[in-house]
Amino acid sequence: MGKIIGIGGVSRAGKTSLAQRISEWFIDDTVKILHQDDFIVPKAKMPLIKGQIDWEHPDSLDFFAFRDAILNEQERYDYIIAEGLMVYNQPDVYSLFEKKIFIEISKDTFLNRKTLDNRWQNEPAWYIEHIWNSHFIYGRVPKGMKNVLCMSGENQFIAGIVKNYILE
Repeated sequence: MGKIIGIGGVSRAGKTSLAQRISEWFIDDTVKILHQDDFIVPKAKMPLIKGQIDWEHPDSLDFFAFRDAILNEQERYDYIIAEGLMVYNQPDVYSLFEKKIFIEISKDTFLNRKTLDNRWQNEPAWYIEHIWNSHFIYGRVPKGMKNVLCMSGENQFIAGIVKNYILE
């Protein structure tokens, strides 16, 4: 049974980068990274905000499929890394995590990094603000959750701290 690691944080915090780095550290083990973004619902079922698809709302994700993928991969890999901005939104998902990591960045860092991110074309300023605000509603670690490694995504991740936390 593979160890399941959850990595959450706002868009552009460094979740995918950290997941990739972890996979490189454990070269003698099998590692599977599951990106929550790969588990969206069909566009026809997506929630809208101001006539635009609201990718920041939990209804945009198929949490059951995400959970099932984590469980299925647990049989095949030594480590499963589940990363996404709402990995801590649904108990059915986050209750699977043996190790929990949350990455925080400042609003200025978020805005700076978001301006460099052109995957989604030109997002209007109001939507960028919506992304930031939504992560406080849907993307935070639940109150009272224990054993969470909270770290800054402002600079390079400190490998030793993350490795020790995962291996303890």
